[in-house]
Amino acid sequence: MRTPTGTRPGRRRVLRPSSGPGPGPHPGPSEPPVGRGFALLCASVAAGLVANSVCGPLVLDLIDYPFAATIENQLIGLELVSVFLVVPLCLVAGVLALRGHPAAGPLAFGPSAYTAYMLVQYVLGPEYAAYVPAAVLQLVLFVLSLVLAVWAWSRSVSLGDAIPAGRRRAYGLALIALGGFVLSRYASGLAGAPAHTPIPAEFAASRTFYWSIFLLDLGVVVPGTVAAAVSVLRGGRLAAASLYAVVGWFALVPPSVASMGIVMVARDDPYASVPQVLVLSTVAVLFAAFAVVVFRPLFGREAVTG
Repeated sequence: MRTPTGTRPGRRRVLRPSSGPGPGPHPGPSEPPVGRGFALLCASVAAGLVANSVCGPLVLDLIDYPFAATIENQLIGLELVSVFLVVPLCLVAGVLALRGHPAAGPLAFGPSAYTAYMLVQYVLGPEYAAYVPAAVLQLVLFVLSLVLAVWAWSRSVSLGDAIPAGRRRAYGLALIALGGFVLSRYASGLAGAPAHTPIPAEFAASRTFYWSIFLLDLGVVVPGTVAAAVSVLRGGRLAAASLYAVVGWFALVPPSVASMGIVMVARDDPYASVPQVLVLSTVAVLFAAFAVVVFRPLFGREAVTG
């Protein structure tokens, strides 16, 4: 005979503790912390930038770039910004990712996009006649930076539209102004295209270097900036991510161009221009201040777990 509980009379039912996890999340000891992969990728891009700069004309001069002295001076200025500004931002973004901070993605996009933009010039500019180790290593770094940019974009989109309503119009117009600034640097050349106006003399011996920048600026940066401005003005889930992406990139490129000019002046380059350095340095400071205004609200938000 069995009782309603299913046990025989005279026997006690023994309840043994379950060996499995109880209700609620129970991460195993081997579960990776949130953001570890993202942080590792940030560190890899940072390490690659340092290696590229150390092997270049900035330190060891192991990479034989077939450039004239002016372009070499510009590379030195570019690598100074890479080491002392871009690399630290990559590492900070990685640390934020490990902590689950929402600013990790937006902060990482600028350095990753800057790296990809720069490496196109590094690989195409020299017009190598043969395969060289430098081009292969820079290709690897280019791919890593693109992967990081896509991942950073994805993390930024997941934050939703965080743009304050009162600033949407101002931010959108500011992005249009940034695109106009880039376009203005090529205005005279574009206007003189029917008359075959020559490219700047400093690039006469490195034409591929110049045209790669031309293509990236007018074919990617300007349209991307205008598209971001439209997204910000209209609002939506891509608006904030677009704003962070464009502002993060613009916060890095003007300082690199200003650094190029400073190195040219310091090394008595024949194409150096002190007034141009002053203008570009002022622009770099303004863009950096704008970036601080845009990114600062992210650091007041709570950490995320996804």
